[in-house]
Amino acid sequence: FFQSSGRRAPELGEMKCTGRRLIAYTLCVVFVSYGAAYLIHAQAPVMPFGLGEVVLPAFGTISPTSQSAETTSETTGRERLVVPGAVTKVSPPPPPKPEQPKPEQTSKSEESPPPPPYEPPASPPPAINDNVPVKHAAGKYVKPKSDKPEDNQLTAELVDHYAEDNVVMVTWANNHYYDFVSNWVRNVRKCGISNFMVGAMDNELLAQLVDVEVPTFAMQSGMITTDFGWGTPNFHKMGRKKIELIYLFTQMGFDILVSDVDTAWLRNPMPYMARFPQADVLTSSDHLSSTAVGDGLEDPSRAHSAANIGIMLLRHSAKELAKEWVEKLEKDDKIWDQNAFNDLFRLGAGFNQKDEDNVFAGYRGKLKIGILPVSTFASGHTYFVTGMYEKVKQDPYVIHATFQFSGTDGKRHRLREALVWSDPPEYYDPPGGLLSYVADIPEDLLRHSGSIEGHFALVNHQLLQVRAALAFAQKLNRTLVMPKLYCGFDRWWAPHSGKIPGSDTELPYLCPMDHVFEIESWVREENDAEFGPGIDFREYSFFNNPALSEAVNSSRLDVELVESCEDGKCTQNVGAAAPKDTKKIVANTKLTDVNVEKLLSAHKDVKVIQFSTMVGAFGGFVDKQDMQKFSRRLKKYAAIWCCKNAHPGHIWYDMEFDVIPHTDRHNRVWDKPWTPTTGP
Repeated sequence: FFQSSGRRAPELGEMKCTGRRLIAYTLCVVFVSYGAAYLIHAQAPVMPFGLGEVVLPAFGTISPTSQSAETTSETTGRERLVVPGAVTKVSPPPPPKPEQPKPEQTSKSEESPPPPPYEPPASPPPAINDNVPVKHAAGKYVKPKSDKPEDNQLTAELVDHYAEDNVVMVTWANNHYYDFVSNWVRNVRKCGISNFMVGAMDNELLAQLVDVEVPTFAMQSGMITTDFGWGTPNFHKMGRKKIELIYLFTQMGFDILVSDVDTAWLRNPMPYMARFPQADVLTSSDHLSSTAVGDGLEDPSRAHSAANIGIMLLRHSAKELAKEWVEKLEKDDKIWDQNAFNDLFRLGAGFNQKDEDNVFAGYRGKLKIGILPVSTFASGHTYFVTGMYEKVKQDPYVIHATFQFSGTDGKRHRLREALVWSDPPEYYDPPGGLLSYVADIPEDLLRHSGSIEGHFALVNHQLLQVRAALAFAQKLNRTLVMPKLYCGFDRWWAPHSGKIPGSDTELPYLCPMDHVFEIESWVREENDAEFGPGIDFREYSFFNNPALSEAVNSSRLDVELVESCEDGKCTQNVGAAAPKDTKKIVANTKLTDVNVEKLLSAHKDVKVIQFSTMVGAFGGFVDKQDMQKFSRRLKKYAAIWCCKNAHPGHIWYDMEFDVIPHTDRHNRVWDKPWTPTTGP
């Protein structure tokens, strides 16, 4: 060819040089193409939006149930989803492998200078994403860049960091409930659960959680930072944020185990829930009797009570339900989030069409649903009142502080009674020391407590003892350790004949303190000039708490009370101080406030003083004004029993029922013996 055209044939060196140019040009084209692709994907549009909406990057489709064949052990096939204010850098897909140029496709350019000798290109560095932590070993915490909301946004990458087997346990709160969050995290970690996160509804809680290295994300709810208050507008707003959060997690392709913050986890529930892979939803229930066999799910054809959404697993396959749930709440700001869920999951439900695991079809037949056993995923009634887990001989997974009274303070006290609440060390060694007594619960009163009159006779006998102990504790500046309380009739919000309809309660029963007392009134600070000095108290299980030090528990003085000091029964004269170097003293009953202060004046350093009885122990206040102040305080302490079939049906307990005449908390004058009377 060269000869016929008259051109000079190129030398061998020139041909090599031209080949190198072609290779160099090909590589330049590849790198330029890769760089452009990287910039496009790294700057995919990110738009802020309210919880519940999902914004996708500009590429790809959602495929939460499948993974790419090229997915590694540290990445999933989920699309990256973004929540409000998130700025997420998305790593680009790997560049295409450059094709080797074929000889017939090469071209020459004599004008270009000779390229440098060929060297194989190094692999391009991976994209750096400062906002996404590296996938952890189980339980490993990675601290965010700061405690600012913009550095703690909820993204699929963040959730994937903490999820295990695609499941993440989630709770949420504002800073007012920080002690509940701390307690929740403590119990979750004790169970060996590491795949959990806490949604921070305000920046104050967010900063605290980041500081103590709790996996968290900013919710920026814009809500109040105080107590939500059950049933209030703020309570309903909080519930809506919860459902939006559920929808968002399912949209991101995750299975979410929802847990209200007023729960105490005792065992890891993940292995149990994994036994029912066919279930799209596993929910707790307000049912009050067990229909389960062994440790199986409840029988849906018999456990017909409302589902309780405070403990529930929604797999990502239930995202359509979650979406409609959000929409239903948006259309009606009066509907309760729990009622809305019950309405939805019952649509077309086949409660009698269940499989061998008691999983049934619900939500128009689109989902498979199971009801968690009420004995082990326990409500405040099945745990504290019925003790159902003991009856079925199963260890509980969780306690949910529902079916209780006295608001947030009542929930906290319930969990303390169950020894699943964590308090600081000073709680177990209060200034001034502790005071306790041996409660008197006559068998005859227990046996005849099966009527309203019998119930009040049983409780009133205990009220007299608590009243005397409160008077002693106030005068001695000691913290009262409450005794166990026993009730003949259960407490509810509607008329009943002793038991809540459908419950397995055995009467009489060990009743929580909030069944008889308004705990929020006990903890509320009052004006000393009007109500006398405040009186601190502890739960009946206090001395069984392993957090109580031996130094406190072993520093004791026993006080035996007798009706008379005749024949030298007492260790000191009536009205005199007890000897100092002794572990037990004997004294007379009917001690006035001045008497008891004098009696124990040499034992102020003793940590625990325990009286043998409070029946007839207190002889009254010497100063009439002190008595009046104490009376005002007592009027705030007692709660109601509810309810008999009347209108109104509730009856107030009266801590001065035996005083004739006296005026009760509602300014009713009792100039004759007290009787259980409804109202006001």
